Amino acid sequence: MNAIIYLYTFTANYENGSEQLKLSKLIRRFIPGCLLSVVITAPAFSQQVSEGNEAVPPTFAGQTRAPLAEKSASFIVTDFVTGLNRPWAMVHMPNGKMLVTEVPGRLRIITADGKVSAPVKGMPAVRAWGSRGLNDVILDPDFANNRLLYFSYLAAPAGMDSDNSDETYDRFNAERGDWNNLSREQKAANPWGHWRIASARLSRDERSISDLKVVIETEPSRMAFDKSGKLLITTQRKSPMGEPDLKSTLGMVLRLNTDGSVPDDNPFIGNDDVNDMAYVVGLRNSNSLEMNPVTGEFWLADQGGDAGDEVNVLVAGKDYGWPYVSYGRMGGTKPVGTGFATKPGTEMPIYYWSPVSMAPSDMMFYTGDMFPQWKGNLFLTGLSSMHMSRLVLAGNHVVGEERLLDEPGHRLRHVSQGPDGAIYVLEDMPDPRILKLTAPIPADQN
Repeated sequence: MNAIIYLYTFTANYENGSEQLKLSKLIRRFIPGCLLSVVITAPAFSQQVSEGNEAVPPTFAGQTRAPLAEKSASFIVTDFVTGLNRPWAMVHMPNGKMLVTEVPGRLRIITADGKVSAPVKGMPAVRAWGSRGLNDVILDPDFANNRLLYFSYLAAPAGMDSDNSDETYDRFNAERGDWNNLSREQKAANPWGHWRIASARLSRDERSISDLKVVIETEPSRMAFDKSGKLLITTQRKSPMGEPDLKSTLGMVLRLNTDGSVPDDNPFIGNDDVNDMAYVVGLRNSNSLEMNPVTGEFWLADQGGDAGDEVNVLVAGKDYGWPYVSYGRMGGTKPVGTGFATKPGTEMPIYYWSPVSMAPSDMMFYTGDMFPQWKGNLFLTGLSSMHMSRLVLAGNHVVGEERLLDEPGHRLRHVSQGPDGAIYVLEDMPDPRILKLTAPIPADQN
């Protein structure tokens, strides 16, 4: 078998606090009997985050500002679904339909041709505001047989009614300002709501859920199942101030059995300083979690404050640094933590954005046949960055980046691959909708 061998080298130049990164292809030749191989040289740099808004130099070459990717595949963008209110997550079911969450508290079924169902009955009362309410949804690995799904939501306090309607959502948004003005003690005595992850069973007619069970109360973002059927949950810890409480469930990825119990092979069991539920620690706010289909490793994108957003490859039992180290800043100019982006005993990201934020909201490894040029690429949707980023990978290195769907003012919340290889993107503002990316039909097939 013949293979093309590519040898890449990175060079980094620093001028006036900003770096320019250049990727050079040195060798391209056929070698009989070899598998495809990519070798990347990555010289190390001593890295410090200075006060200001200049780009943060990388710790190793290729860690940021990858070269512009080769010209993108041709694609057509259509409005697959419109008329939703703050869609947050979607998941494709085995029958070709899609489950979609709306922040006010509604779960809907969408058919393959874009027809939207009435809200699924049986959802718990949600006290939503802004983008926080009914958020992520995923299917049980055995969903085809057991009909179980898992979703995260901000539950209304005991005794408070919520019909999960748009009118109630608008009222809660108005009330949130008054609640924010309460003292810390008053908020503790009158919590806005309770973050939960629950499981439920979707009826065969897809009109209702039943058997609602709370798996855990925490502050979740994204969920996924690992190969052993354990539930992984990213949790938020946005504040950079103070020592992290690793006995809590915040700022980490949790790993649980589906009944909420702790698996006996979790990496921190026996460590009295860390919660037994923890899989990794040292994160801030990770809205992206996806298994690399090639390696089986989980990848995660963590929001770093004002820029410094990271892509990390997760290793069980590791610390990813927050709030001690970061490639971002807080308040626009002040470095986070120690002012360094490296610290002994913590893991470095394989890629980050600086000085402009990506604000990653979801990620997806593309494996479909509709866009063969994109196979193996990593796609990330952005909120404040208002675009979707396509990262070209060579193993665990980013060797190219391209911006897609960069329409000003449009926040992208979630990305998924359909069974036919089409790409679906949720836009939550200003025009809540689901976009569909498809390949153009060849002229000889029109």
